[in-house]
Amino acid sequence: MNLKISTIIFAFGSCAMGACLKDTPYLDVANSAPIIEFGLSPANGDFGPFVYAGDTASSPAMDTAVALVIASPQVLNKDITVTVGLDTSQISAYNQANGTTYTLLPSDLYSLTNTSVTIKAGYRVGRLSVSLNLPSFNATHTYALPLVITNGGGLIISGNSSTFMWLFTRK
Repeated sequence: MNLKISTIIFAFGSCAMGACLKDTPYLDVANSAPIIEFGLSPANGDFGPFVYAGDTASSPAMDTAVALVIASPQVLNKDITVTVGLDTSQISAYNQANGTTYTLLPSDLYSLTNTSVTIKAGYRVGRLSVSLNLPSFNATHTYALPLVITNGGGLIISGNSSTFMWLFTRK
C-alpha cells in the first residue's frame, strides 16, 4: 500500500515538474525561408481541382488570373520572378483516382499571357493572367488546365501547393 502511494506521488510529481519546462507554446516562424505557392491550394484549405462554375456555352471570352503567393514571415525587399508551366501528369492522376476522362484544354481555347510572373518587392501576391476562349469550347467537353510552378525564382517551391488544376465540364 505504501509503495502504491509512493508510486502515485512520484508519477504525479513527474508530470507536474514536466509541465514547468520553459517551452514556447507558439511556433516561431521568424526565421522561416519564404515559400512560393498557388493562392488556391490545399495549404489554404482549398482542395482542387477547381471547377469552372460558369456556363461555357453562353459565356464570352474571358480574361482572368490565377494567384501566386509568397508565404513568408515578412514581405520581401526584392522582386521575385516565378515561372509556371503545364503539368499533364495531374490530369492522368486525377482521371485514374476519380474514374473521369478529362483531357488537356486545347491550346486554341486558352492563352497564358506570360508564363513568368514577377511579384514586386513589398508584395506577396502575383497574377498569372489566363485568357479563356469560352465561346469556342465544344458543346460537350471535359477539359483540364493543369499548372505547376517550375521555377520559384530562388524561393522554396511549396511541396503541397505547387500545382493548380482548373476543370471545365459541359455534358
